[in-house]
Amino acid sequence: MNLFRILAKRIALGIVAAWAVLTAVFAMFTLGEDWAFRGQEGALRFAGASEDEVEAAQEQYLAERGLDRPASEQYVDWLWSMLTLDWGNSFLADEPAFSLVVSAVDRTAMYVVPALAIGIIIGILIGLYAGLNPDSRLANGGLRSAYLLFALPNFWIGGLLFSTVWDWNRGHPLFAYSPMVFEHMLPIVLTTTTLLGGYASYTRAHSLEYTSADFVTLVRTKGASRLRIARHVVRNAAIPWFSMLFTEALALLVLSVFVIETLFGIEGIGLLLMNAAHGQDVPVLLGGTLVIIAVGVLGNIIQDVSYNILDPRVDTGTR
Repeated sequence: MNLFRILAKRIALGIVAAWAVLTAVFAMFTLGEDWAFRGQEGALRFAGASEDEVEAAQEQYLAERGLDRPASEQYVDWLWSMLTLDWGNSFLADEPAFSLVVSAVDRTAMYVVPALAIGIIIGILIGLYAGLNPDSRLANGGLRSAYLLFALPNFWIGGLLFSTVWDWNRGHPLFAYSPMVFEHMLPIVLTTTTLLGGYASYTRAHSLEYTSADFVTLVRTKGASRLRIARHVVRNAAIPWFSMLFTEALALLVLSVFVIETLFGIEGIGLLLMNAAHGQDVPVLLGGTLVIIAVGVLGNIIQDVSYNILDPRVDTGTR
């Protein structure tokens, strides 16, 4: 199977996955109970509104959101709007949903991209050194440190630090809240430590597998330098590393984004989707979901292309 057919297959599977997930999200937030209006209804009843006033408010609410039409008609319209990227206005912000999602993705990328790069580089270096020097105290110490950072409840620690500094800021200017620290640096650190342990462990395991291989033993016997040996190991272990990069890493990042942005109030895609779910903002929910699916599909395509580049012997079409 040539590369073009592989890419076409991945894109087709991505389209099917996007349709299935978007359909599930649409059904969840339009066919079920509308808890966003239930909050408004509670406020109206608390204020002494009559049944007719509550019913009129509900009809106005549904009409403003286009939810007073048959579900099948809404479904077709929403799918077409997702396909054409004309997502309409957000129900909550009354701004174009597309621009809101794009802006949120940009904000999330500001800390996710550096964290991903740092986590990959440091994790691979620690794991590779530990694999090439399994009896080294330095290697074992670095590996234990990576595991410790991965196991610590770093989001809880970050939240505790945030709340402590926020309290101290009231009477101690020395501990003033710093947006650069809490909205940029700390999210990068927390996301990096989330990825670090997995990359270090994964790299060490596959490095150990190849350091005992016959071709590495031959290279070492010929007196090759440590750098040359490491290059041979990296070349052969790169494929499983890329597999982790586009599977486990993406799953961890999605989880981390929601937690970090909710914790620190960062206006990224995680916080945007959380608020949209709370307010049943369907245009933003569907648009944000489509972006996450697109990232996953793109990751799978890059993974397949990387397999062919790293080792042309790998038949990605048979996987």
